Amino acid sequence: MLGGGSNSTPWTRIARNMNLRIFLIFVNSNLIGKMRKTKIIVSSRSGFCFGVQRALNIAKGALKKGKTVYSLGPIIHNPQVVRDFSKKGLKVISDIRKVNSKGVAVLIPSHGISPDVLRKKRIACIDTTCPLVGRVQKIVQDFKRKGYFVIIAGDRKHPEVKGLVGMAGKNSHVVKNKKQARALGLKSKKVALISQTTASISNFKDVLSEIAKKDFTELVSFNTVCKDTIQRQKEASSIAKRVDTMFVIGGKNSANTSRLAKACKKVNDNTYHIESGENLKMDYLRNKKTIGIATGASTPPRAINEIIKRIRRFDANGGK
Repeated sequence: MLGGGSNSTPWTRIARNMNLRIFLIFVNSNLIGKMRKTKIIVSSRSGFCFGVQRALNIAKGALKKGKTVYSLGPIIHNPQVVRDFSKKGLKVISDIRKVNSKGVAVLIPSHGISPDVLRKKRIACIDTTCPLVGRVQKIVQDFKRKGYFVIIAGDRKHPEVKGLVGMAGKNSHVVKNKKQARALGLKSKKVALISQTTASISNFKDVLSEIAKKDFTELVSFNTVCKDTIQRQKEASSIAKRVDTMFVIGGKNSANTSRLAKACKKVNDNTYHIESGENLKMDYLRNKKTIGIATGASTPPRAINEIIKRIRRFDANGGK
């Protein structure tokens, strides 16, 4: 007899416990069967690139010295990171002439700046320019010295390109794409072509193909697109082909993140460029079994973790 009460024996208690365990196992198996589990694929080329991490480390070191620290424009193109550094004391300015006091530190951002900016006021600066951008600046200066007409494939509004134009001087021109390259009239028979480091390799090739059709005696081209940029775009595009939805995380003012999103959008229409978890809409996740994640070079790792947590919370709520 398996009844309870004072007459129950150890055997009856064991039987009741076994029945309870069987019931719990049955209930749990049903819950597991209904539980949603989205597959998430994160690009191995995510988080800060070397140049961005280097710039941030230099900025941290400058802030630790207790001086007032200014940055000539955002230290990197990520609003969340810039906000964090502002809380630590980093002041973002657009004009070096606004720095009036002595005993301060002025940072040149990771994208570099035009020499014209520094000529406005003689002041010592801490250079956080990405070494790769610095290399391209030297290439441009060398072309200028040798009398080449320098063509820069990129966005003329981007800080890096503004800096390169400042290095190249008047004997230079910026083209954004092959359409602008086709319409360009050459001012010299000696032509040199370089690229913004965060541009796409496909755009550089398109521009080169158009420039090569023009009348010149000498054409020198340097593929100055950052290898990290190329590898991020390649891996992100590969992931985007295999998932239902692709998230590209990073600042809307980040050139490399925008191009990364554009590259993914070409192969997966369900690609979304979001800055943080706050921009993640639940509609993006509904009825999606696989999610891909990639980031721009200036996106902090915590932004990835934030997105993953929100996806898992969505799973836990049964996809609602």
